[in-house]
Amino acid sequence: MQKLFTIFSILFLMFAVSSSSIAQIFTEDFESGSAHPDWEAFFPSEEIVTAVPMISAPVPLPNGGDYLGWLQDIDTSYTGVAVSIIGETSLQDYSIEADVYCYVNHPGGSAYTGLVVYADSSIGTYIKMAADFDPVPYPRIRLYNNHFDLGTFTYTFEYSFVESDIPGGIPTEDGWHHMKVEVRTVSADTTAFWCYWDGDLLFGCPIIDISEDVISSGKFGLFSFSQGTGDGIPGFYDNIVVESLVSSVEDNSNGSLPEEFALEQNYPNPFNPSTQISYKITTGNHVSLTIHDLLGREIKTIVSGFQSADHYSVTWNGKNELGNSVPSGVYLYSLHSGGFVTSKKMLLMK
Repeated sequence: MQKLFTIFSILFLMFAVSSSSIAQIFTEDFESGSAHPDWEAFFPSEEIVTAVPMISAPVPLPNGGDYLGWLQDIDTSYTGVAVSIIGETSLQDYSIEADVYCYVNHPGGSAYTGLVVYADSSIGTYIKMAADFDPVPYPRIRLYNNHFDLGTFTYTFEYSFVESDIPGGIPTEDGWHHMKVEVRTVSADTTAFWCYWDGDLLFGCPIIDISEDVISSGKFGLFSFSQGTGDGIPGFYDNIVVESLVSSVEDNSNGSLPEEFALEQNYPNPFNPSTQISYKITTGNHVSLTIHDLLGREIKTIVSGFQSADHYSVTWNGKNELGNSVPSGVYLYSLHSGGFVTSKKMLLMK
């Protein structure tokens, strides 16, 4: 095993590691002194996120800039909830991360802050990851929708990460934390979530939503909630980054159509964490490009659909259909187009 590891290490040094193919959708650091003009309120006639000086926060963000985002339900018209969103309702398979100021056992009452995914105000649904560090019933990080069932006195979709699920445990005082949510649509009635706290994946992920209120796409945004504080609680946010989790397929046409079917060797190889696969098809047809392990188990379908004759390239990010990173090892990638079938091997080395 040690010898094998040494060989892999040598091979790794012989090849450059490609950068991730994940495409950036949106960023916001408020350093212009104003928030992006496309921010909107989830609820009608409500507040949206606003840029304020960094000194407005209870504690400035370490290494932060001059401005940050502020969000608050000032008039408590929505019982202290403020949700500011941006993007398209058709968005699927993305991540949002940000620095978020979190409250611990706020003396004025409940005070939660967090991030929003898959929000669609036209159907009245959003999902949020929120820091709920009230002592009653217990401090936790919650992932839940906004559909409260009065019969069961619970949300139709809710998951709580307790202290043992959180690396480093529950914070003991207010402060800045880095939050991240990855969301993927598995099917029309199933959505999966991966939640991160200060860079660590929370235990129990992925969390699967198959509730009656499951939502398969939506905008992203920010969440602030308070109860018992009179005029809401301010949420503070900075360094918002939203990225697509969908592998990108590029048309590499140079103006001439290919004369033969071909599947190229992936590059780089070995790779970590992503690699590019190029191929050529000579006639329009249904094309599939799949990843399997050496036992023949399908890991990921990267391409599945009709493509015209042309040159293409696709990037695999080393993750399976559920968005989990696969272990180091040899994998097979196979191209099917009409009667053309071919496969090659590649090496993922972490």
